[in-house]
Amino acid sequence: MMVSAEHIRHYLLLSGGLDSTALAGRLVEQHGASTVAAVTFLYGQKHAVELEAARAVAAFYGLAQHQVVEIPPIRGSALTEQDMPLPQGRDLKAVQGVAPSYVPARNLLFLALLASMADVAGPATLWLGVHHDDHTGYPDCRPEFVAAADEAVRLGTQYELRVEAPFVTWRKEDIIRWGLAHGVPFHLTHSCYRGENPACGVCDTCQARLAAFAAAGAQDPRPYAVGRS
Repeated sequence: MMVSAEHIRHYLLLSGGLDSTALAGRLVEQHGASTVAAVTFLYGQKHAVELEAARAVAAFYGLAQHQVVEIPPIRGSALTEQDMPLPQGRDLKAVQGVAPSYVPARNLLFLALLASMADVAGPATLWLGVHHDDHTGYPDCRPEFVAAADEAVRLGTQYELRVEAPFVTWRKEDIIRWGLAHGVPFHLTHSCYRGENPACGVCDTCQARLAAFAAAGAQDPRPYAVGRS
């Protein structure tokens, strides 16, 4: 586990994806890199290549710390189970219910571990890059979850830590627009659930990312095997 420096006041869950990278940029812009620590969890995900993206993002912003924490694999998700195929080529607008790529209580677990790390040094805020487009498929990305997690973390820590998710009402295209206006290094990020480079272009997250860039009137700087118009 990480021993926190006293000057660190912001702890970011950094996956190496688009959303958490934009949030890293927002935190550095608002609070300064010397106050921000990032944590990346390895939990048996098929797209562990995102770890390299997270390292690149942390280095780009000069974050005070970047800790990689490996935990036992989280079961029951197409992201972690080798015998559960990842959906591809779906019409995401027609999809209902919890996504096959939902990892059971992942954000709850991550926030609990992050709170334990951060509560060593002093008052701090835990930051989560969840957004509006994930509300349906991912229960731990909803505003109600964020509010409940904030209250639980506040009550359960000696320094009354807080949980913030500033993008929770934003669409992915809004995050992209903000990021492009603020120099976020989207070229360093990785989203493909299959862990491929070039990205596959057909898994749910590749499709969502490509659609969001199109809606934002921009081209994704990452290469894709298929999927570009």
